[in-house]
Amino acid sequence: MIEDLPLAEPTSSEWSGVALSDLDALLNDHAHCELKAASTAMGIAGRSVSRSSLVRDMTVLAHEEIRHFERVHALVLQRGGVLRPVERDPYVVHLRREVLGSMKGFPKIIDQLILCAFIEARSCERFRILAKADLPDELSGFYRELAAAEAKHHELFLRHAEEMGEESISPRVAEIAEVESSIVKSLPLAPRIH
Repeated sequence: MIEDLPLAEPTSSEWSGVALSDLDALLNDHAHCELKAASTAMGIAGRSVSRSSLVRDMTVLAHEEIRHFERVHALVLQRGGVLRPVERDPYVVHLRREVLGSMKGFPKIIDQLILCAFIEARSCERFRILAKADLPDELSGFYRELAAAEAKHHELFLRHAEEMGEESISPRVAEIAEVESSIVKSLPLAPRIH
């Protein structure tokens, strides 16, 4: 595992150069990632109405992700850009297909929470990379702040998955870590968060 994250494989050292080669595309993708994260959190809350602590935490998370979106959107506008239409995230598409579609074992809600933990963990790792990159101070600080938030988010998803399960989720987390790692290695590097 990487530092305090459940990731089995670090991001390629070449990713930051590719990501920073088109900062406008990266920010556009980042903005849409924040919107999707808010939507996913609300979807989980809506499907889990009998679990009051999960609903509360997902609602708080959705609000936080919307605030992150607003900040990224403001950065896009400050740079003279506008958000382009949302595109499918190949990383998330492959991860969902592998975890929710073909891997069997845990209930779907637990797998979905673990999947969300990995998406947040990968975002955290990449935000840490961006925070150390040669960026204007306001962007470096912004990505440092977001990296800290994403670290808490992945822990939140894993905690709820653990609480829901009748057995330890550790073997499942390790299994999904290997799947996530192979997906990251198979995708071409691009100015995207995932």
